[in-house]
Amino acid sequence: MKKKQLVTLFSYVVLLLSTISCATYNSLSEKYQKEVVSGDFSKAITSIDKNKFLNKDRNELLYCLEKGKVAYLNGDYQLSNELFNKADVLIEEHKKNFGAGVLGVLTNPEKTTYRAEDFEKVAIHYYKALNYIFLNLYDDALVEAKRVNLELQKINDSYPAGKKNRYTTDAFALNLQGMLYEATGNLNDAFISYRNAVELYLENQGTYFGVAIPQQLKQDLINSAHLLGFTDEELRYSKQFGLQFHKNKNTKGEVLVFWENGLVPYKSQNYFTFVALSGRNNGFVNFSNQELGVTFPVPTNSTSTSVLNVAFPKYENRSAYYTDGKIFLNDNQKINYGFELIEDYQSIAFKTLQDRTVREIGKIALRIAAKKASESIARNQNEGLGAIVSIFNALTEKTDTRNWQTLPGQIYYSRIPLPKTENKIKIQVQTAQGASEIKEFNVKATKNIQFLNYITPQIILLNK
Repeated sequence: MKKKQLVTLFSYVVLLLSTISCATYNSLSEKYQKEVVSGDFSKAITSIDKNKFLNKDRNELLYCLEKGKVAYLNGDYQLSNELFNKADVLIEEHKKNFGAGVLGVLTNPEKTTYRAEDFEKVAIHYYKALNYIFLNLYDDALVEAKRVNLELQKINDSYPAGKKNRYTTDAFALNLQGMLYEATGNLNDAFISYRNAVELYLENQGTYFGVAIPQQLKQDLINSAHLLGFTDEELRYSKQFGLQFHKNKNTKGEVLVFWENGLVPYKSQNYFTFVALSGRNNGFVNFSNQELGVTFPVPTNSTSTSVLNVAFPKYENRSAYYTDGKIFLNDNQKINYGFELIEDYQSIAFKTLQDRTVREIGKIALRIAAKKASESIARNQNEGLGAIVSIFNALTEKTDTRNWQTLPGQIYYSRIPLPKTENKIKIQVQTAQGASEIKEFNVKATKNIQFLNYITPQIILLNK
């Protein structure tokens, strides 16, 4: 290739690179995330609708997830479920479209159709269940709660042996099933769900994905066993946990309060260096990274290729602004109820991404192999052209930074007995420095279990 042609080609490459966005999804979603953090949910919905990145066809699922969650935060439970139902349909459609990921394999994974992390697919059913609860459709809510572990089983069955998820079931989903069975008068199934949740914790040394077994869950299990006359089960768990049956007969009902705090970690990207191992075989060189414990072959005809930088997704933690919370009932400052952690999306996000990265290293290797093959072909034609292709490939090496960023970091809960027909619930949350926020709710007792949600999406990162 002549020098003039190389200069022209190099100019084209420079122009092409100038059109490649280096922005992460977190930066592209900054506007509506700030609106969510400030509590302006209506404005956040409008910003999501106007977000050019989310309105790309490949990001339709992500659009439904983000807008569905913000609609839930805004109290529009019907709209929220319409969007989550659409998300369900898209996930099923994406499973059938095997060719959609070719572009991402060869260039940039963010150019492919967004398919959601496994725990995001599961979270859809949790929010659909809550939406149905607040629409007073408890049977529909129970169906969604049941679907959580069915979804997890389906996801895990799709992975080959040796590459299964650690996130195979969800203790929160089992607990929520128990709450819903109890709320609809099916105490026997409530007991089974509570027991399944407890046993899941016990099988994992009392902690599951960052959540220690809640005291309230232990009490609910013992209470339901007692009320059903399951004496052996009651005695077994009472002895194991040091708790006794306790149910206040003077209450006129109960309310389960869910507190969603902070925001889930967001994705950025990290580069790992892979070093060529000694020895060549039929035009392939094995590259290895000891930190990841990964080795893969790359076709190359260049003896100078000894190091590769490969982009991997990583999560960046977002510390919640509020760190503690309690509930006061009917202005009685002497009696208060604490919150217990029931779901930790922060822990789930980091651990499931680690599982997925190891599982999908083959796709990453294929992307790098395709790039190195293009360099070899170009270098065989002209050394200068090969150098340009090499620069282009290096600068376009990027990972997928999309994730459902309006999920909470953690979910807490508390179960409150209601002594009066008309009750005032005061929720107080505070920061590590002692700054606090108080919100009051009026709750009318119905001689049954009710549900209440409280949301504080504020994070330290956006409050500096």
